[in-house]
Amino acid sequence: MLGKYRPYQSVDFDSVERLVFICAGNICRSPLAEAVANSMGFPSVSYGLHCRGGDPADPRARSFAESISLDLSLHITRNFQDYTYQSGDLIVGMEPSHLAALRDREIPPTTTITLAGLWLPKAKPYIHDPHNTCDMFFDRCEREVALSAMHLSSRAS
Repeated sequence: MLGKYRPYQSVDFDSVERLVFICAGNICRSPLAEAVANSMGFPSVSYGLHCRGGDPADPRARSFAESISLDLSLHITRNFQDYTYQSGDLIVGMEPSHLAALRDREIPPTTTITLAGLWLPKAKPYIHDPHNTCDMFFDRCEREVALSAMHLSSRAS
């Protein structure tokens, strides 16, 4: 199954200057990934593909972030339509549907795109959206997000 996603593991980390995390709503997964990467000293931002913008992070995401000494209290959602490409950007989606959505967006064809889950110790293409799930599954997804962001940040540093 991962053979299909192997091209998304071809990342020249020496040229990555900023991590751009995306998810659906920019309230759970991508803001946590942004916070993790920034806490490791690597520039990052996050966006949602299907959000209106201007909303706070999900309360459970804020709580999870606090449990790992991060703060999402000031996070405000941003819609991907407001994304401005910068040289050295690595766009990091959370699931394969994000790859398809990016094909419909105006980003330079040379932009490198990957999936966060491909950088977990046991690679997988999906880090599921925890938004309407039970607390146990929510925490599991957020742990995967944090771990993948740590791995990406350390490779790009």
